[in-house]
Amino acid sequence: MKPTADIPPAPQLHHLGGYLDKLPPMIARKGVKYFTGGLISPKKLANDDSAGKGPLVRQKIGEGVVYPTPYFLAYLEAQGVHVIAVPQL
Repeated sequence: MKPTADIPPAPQLHHLGGYLDKLPPMIARKGVKYFTGGLISPKKLANDDSAGKGPLVRQKIGEGVVYPTPYFLAYLEAQGVHVIAVPQL
């Protein structure tokens, strides 16, 4: 049996932390398009992983890859989050 790597502490979220309790504990790479409204594709995420720019923690389960939700949200924040508040007329 291989030893497991220590998982780093969960990242601090600045903009997307409110989604933690609304999302599952893990996000499958195949499902990122659904969870991001089509903004991020599984292929982009796989390419970012290969380039060392993906989420800090990922886990391989069988043939699939999953990301613990806090690390996936931190990755999304790193892509750039801009809050646009629309004024009331």
